[in-house]
Amino acid sequence: MTADTDLVVVGAGIAGLVVALEAATAGARVTVVESDDQIGGMLRRGRIAGLDIDLGAESFAKRTDAVPRLIADFALPLEVVAPRSGPAHLVSQRGPGLGGGRWSRLPLPRRTVIGIPADPLAPDVVAIIGDRAAERASAEVLDAPIDPTASLADLVEERLGAGLVHDLVDPLCRSIYSQPAAAVPLPRLHPKMWAAFERTGSLLAAAAEVAPNAPGGTAVGGIAGGMWRLADAVATLARERGAVIRTGIAVAGLDAGSGTGVGVALAGGERVRAGRVVIATGPRGAAALLGEDGGTIDAAASAPIQPAVRLLTAAVTSSDLAAEPVGSGVIVAPTARTAAKALTHIDAKWAWARAALPEGTHLVRLSARADDTVGLDSAAAVAREISHLTGARVDRGDIGEIITTRWRDAVVPAESDAWTMTVTDAAARGIHVTGAVAAGTGLASVIPHARALAHELLAVPSARKES
Repeated sequence: MTADTDLVVVGAGIAGLVVALEAATAGARVTVVESDDQIGGMLRRGRIAGLDIDLGAESFAKRTDAVPRLIADFALPLEVVAPRSGPAHLVSQRGPGLGGGRWSRLPLPRRTVIGIPADPLAPDVVAIIGDRAAERASAEVLDAPIDPTASLADLVEERLGAGLVHDLVDPLCRSIYSQPAAAVPLPRLHPKMWAAFERTGSLLAAAAEVAPNAPGGTAVGGIAGGMWRLADAVATLARERGAVIRTGIAVAGLDAGSGTGVGVALAGGERVRAGRVVIATGPRGAAALLGEDGGTIDAAASAPIQPAVRLLTAAVTSSDLAAEPVGSGVIVAPTARTAAKALTHIDAKWAWARAALPEGTHLVRLSARADDTVGLDSAAAVAREISHLTGARVDRGDIGEIITTRWRDAVVPAESDAWTMTVTDAAARGIHVTGAVAAGTGLASVIPHARALAHELLAVPSARKES
């Protein structure tokens, strides 16, 4: 079967759906093809304790206005909400053994950007990194070269000292971006912070300009009812405007070598010819479709792409959690001997979840350090981990339903010259790339990139529609 369409979008995560909505709004014929049986990508819905919740991203960074602007521009029926008051915490451990040694649970500093403080001598910063590291950071080295390719770790260590990197910057980078600070440069993680740094020449001045004056962990927003509603609303409107979204169908290959447009081979033998193709998948999927075996992307990072990211969401009835002992959750220092790198106390963070849950029931999400992490393979182990991280007493009998979610193509490495050339060459043949692999991690980066790409590709159709 052969069909003609203006645009084929591969992947129905938020990036692909945004491209489809923009294209359909401009009057283009759009087909979205998704190998999974449901849309949304990492904006995934699940149900636990009678409540629909996020199994993937549960918030968005407010470093850009990407999410509220998208909602406003398309009048999506969604409400942007702020986390409840109460800072997230950083958990570290000193001494031997899981559960042994000295545990430290300290509120995240109010004014930092990926751990870079506006004021290194602020008490909430000193409490975490110590007096010596705080004094070193306050004596910022200002005459070091500004290198956009330097890793975040190297940049911060050279200017503000190794102590800040070890105790604050690296733990936050690993938790927020699923990569060590040594693996990725600041411009890719936080373009706004990098722009302020280039202009001022100072990391501290840039952080003072960019960092919110709010409790640590609250520089994010959410959607009432869950972030999955954003993908659902975008897909619904895209369909209403003519986009075709097909799930459960994989793309076997792309052919831009003959004739006009791009040939799209679907699993099962079906072929579609499109004027252009947009790849909006994870890094491995994008590499495969562009004729790479994944080596180009893997080589771009100093650490290999993790085989999977694993999240566990549990319904918990421990009465100790009612006191919200760690606020909205914790980020765990890499040196702590735990199975999880982060914990989110969902109903402490989001008022809509607290209001919808049965009295005495709490929802806790654990982000495993790796897919094969031992120690999170039973209800007893989950209870033990929550106890270690929060300080609350949680017993095996307090753990109800557990949902495990694995993301096998989610961690995006740093960009390389070889990968950039591959993407540029593909664009010249009508095949374009968006999503985190092109824009960087997070909705604050992904949505603007997807919208800009759609506008670029559809400039001519849009002009025809308006004329």
